[in-house]
Amino acid sequence: MSRRSASSDPTELPGITAVILCGGRATRLGGIEKPLADLGGKSLLAHVIARLEPQVDSIVLSVGRGFAHYAGFGYPVVVDHEPDQGPLAGIVSALAVVETPWTLTTPADTPFLPSNLVQALAPSCREHGAAVVSAGGHRQNLAMLLDQSQAASLAEFYGTGGRAVHRWLVARNVDEVAFPVDGFLNINTPDDLALALSELGRRSPCDRERATP
Repeated sequence: MSRRSASSDPTELPGITAVILCGGRATRLGGIEKPLADLGGKSLLAHVIARLEPQVDSIVLSVGRGFAHYAGFGYPVVVDHEPDQGPLAGIVSALAVVETPWTLTTPADTPFLPSNLVQALAPSCREHGAAVVSAGGHRQNLAMLLDQSQAASLAEFYGTGGRAVHRWLVARNVDEVAFPVDGFLNINTPDDLALALSELGRRSPCDRERATP
């Protein structure tokens, strides 16, 4: 499903698939499927999808379990075949179905992703094949833009026993691109959810309504 508008601009970005990582249970939120947690009447995942749809050509949901919970979002769902091996396993499982030249990865618990996420990461991805977000001076290991060669490198790293994404990022010396920290608020606790609800209330009605059920 393509969402990004077409352009005749020669600098137009290659096709991009967003892999949204939905694996893992929220133990500090009562063990629920965290991407389905409610934020202002919409799920966290719905907010993430709404942020990404204008920026990418297709979306894939990588899930560790609970396939049925995600089928209604209208995007392909890939079940992580090794759900206890961390988020890298979910990325690699999803990469098997990605058909676009570039892949964007992001967790499903960051409801305020920047609207310029792809555009800001793209120059480093063009030059080096990969770019990762840094927000507030902290690298966001799961928020990356990769070309096909770097995606293959990441899959190879996993295949040879690598499990920590940050180790691959360091080994490949992947460029870090700075973003404001508020775009990468991630939800892990009831306090985080309350903070996100407060942040949502400060945003414009248009911004709040961007998310779909």
